[in-house]
Amino acid sequence: MQTRTLGRTGLEVSVIGFGGIPIRRPRREEAVELYRLGMDLGINYFDAARAYTRCEERLGEAIQGRRDEVIICSRDLSHTREEMAEAIDTSLQTLGTDYIDVYQCHELHQPQDLDECLAPGGAFEALDEARDAGKIRFIGITGHNPDVIMSGLETGLVDVVLIMLNYVNRRMVDEVLPRASRDNIGVAVLKPLGGCLLAAHADLALRWVLSQEGVHTAVPGMWRRFEIEANAALGEPFEPLSEEEHRILDEMRLARLPHYCRLCYRHHECPKGVEISRLMIMDLLYQRHGIEEALERGWDRDLQAIEQCATCELREECAASCQFGIDIPATLERIYQIYYPILQRARQQAAG
Repeated sequence: MQTRTLGRTGLEVSVIGFGGIPIRRPRREEAVELYRLGMDLGINYFDAARAYTRCEERLGEAIQGRRDEVIICSRDLSHTREEMAEAIDTSLQTLGTDYIDVYQCHELHQPQDLDECLAPGGAFEALDEARDAGKIRFIGITGHNPDVIMSGLETGLVDVVLIMLNYVNRRMVDEVLPRASRDNIGVAVLKPLGGCLLAAHADLALRWVLSQEGVHTAVPGMWRRFEIEANAALGEPFEPLSEEEHRILDEMRLARLPHYCRLCYRHHECPKGVEISRLMIMDLLYQRHGIEEALERGWDRDLQAIEQCATCELREECAASCQFGIDIPATLERIYQIYYPILQRARQQAAG
């Protein structure tokens, strides 16, 4: 597996990392074996989070006896010093390790998220203290919005960023990657396959991400053996895209852009309770979590709320609130038509 130096951390990371969100889907024993398969195939960068159900505990079991083979990045949603300190200790205990290589403030999507973490008594104080104590080695942030990531880089406190980037959503290319390269910041990429939506051409999509200057590792979420084997093979050795392959992806991008949610969380907030942020990516969530978890979380009931969109007097305002020109009500109605009948039948069958 080809490796790259993760910026100023000096860590040598595999160009293909292991994203941990969907590892909740297989049984525990299978999940542990899948993690170990990744290690056997040369993957050494393992991406986790407190918010990813069962991720840390399964990774922790998998690395027993092999801790020196892996680089672990985990994170938490906490914004305060006290909560982040507790989260770090919980991660260490769950992972069964004395240290975590990179620990991050998770999902800093809005400017106020970063401000809260940087404020006196904020999460960065806990990260500094944990680093001084040897509990973590490096500090990072994650987020979907380029302006927030740029603000984080400007503090000089960040060693590693985890950013959303793929051949459709290229928002981080123009400013974030050049700034990160200039400051020698480690860059890992989440959703390089759009959270599975771009998996039809996974080889091209991953190679596009890894062809961007300043990117050190891409961390697609994986939970099936063939995914791990195919993705790992791309790093042995990694080959940049040809001009023809770039052209193919550019054409596919143009077709997807009008409906592709950038997960910016800066749209109109529905006063009628429609969960726009989650429902706009229901196709992603459905594939990532499956029917059983969708029913546990009540996503069928959330989808039913979309029925209000057809007659809503704020429809035009809602449609205009997306800075990328996506017609939110129309997109929600399409998602409703696809997924609500499926989950409604599954709910009825579960009820007997």
